[in-house]
Amino acid sequence: MSDLVLGTDAPVADEPAPRLVPRGARRLVGRGGLRARLLQLAALAVLFGSWQLAASTRVLNPAFVSEPSRFFPAFWRGVTRGDLMGLMGTTLYETVAGFVAASVLGLLAGYVLAESRLADTVTRPFMTGFNSLPRIALAPLFVLWFGLGSTSRIVLIVSLGFFIVAFNTYAGLQSVQRDHLLLARVLGAKRWERFRIFVLPSAAPAVFAGLQLALTYAFLGAVVGEMLTGNQGLGGYLALEMGTFNTTGFFGGLVLLVLVALVVSGAMRVVERRALRWHVIERRGTTGS
Repeated sequence: MSDLVLGTDAPVADEPAPRLVPRGARRLVGRGGLRARLLQLAALAVLFGSWQLAASTRVLNPAFVSEPSRFFPAFWRGVTRGDLMGLMGTTLYETVAGFVAASVLGLLAGYVLAESRLADTVTRPFMTGFNSLPRIALAPLFVLWFGLGSTSRIVLIVSLGFFIVAFNTYAGLQSVQRDHLLLARVLGAKRWERFRIFVLPSAAPAVFAGLQLALTYAFLGAVVGEMLTGNQGLGGYLALEMGTFNTTGFFGGLVLLVLVALVVSGAMRVVERRALRWHVIERRGTTGS
């Protein structure tokens, strides 16, 4: 007879913890990822192949749209010689500096708005009004105030990313279920324990969504600001190439811009997946992907 008898104090053997993601499901996910990568490569081949064909047959004017067979070598020469990489270093510095400042200020502002009803009531109309301003249109004003250097572009990036992070943080902190907070109070959890165990995990997905979007806008703000000033960074290079109608060099710079943006965004997604591993597993179990 088995030793597992209800109502007795007999020890129960530990059972192995069930796998959160079955081995077969992981294989299916891997196959799906490989299929997606192959489809992406096929889409790129069709895009650039059609582009090259249209430019070669003069369906599109190569003076206006260049050709992949020309701007990809231009991109490679700029990378190997270090010209484009040096310009990209300036753009990345402005992007990272502005993104970090916007993230820190936005997280603090979102937390204060969520925790203080008075602060929310007083400052919400002002934040909504300032958020509706077209900050890209204010870029010349930032140049007038802070000069032609990187400072004006960092301020532009902060103005773009701050409200995104603040409002997403506020929404995330407000999304915690009321029953969970009541349960925490009944169990005697202190305020910091309630925030750490219940509020923060509920808010984390929304916060990371805001950070991802703010990073995209930070990159956009850096390039646009450089294009307006036209003296530094990859944006200044693009403005110069377009001003001299050198579409080959312009598209070569765009290739580097897209690749770096993909790398930066991918790094942010890796950080999000590691920080929210529980959330990724939960979504995978409900979506079946």
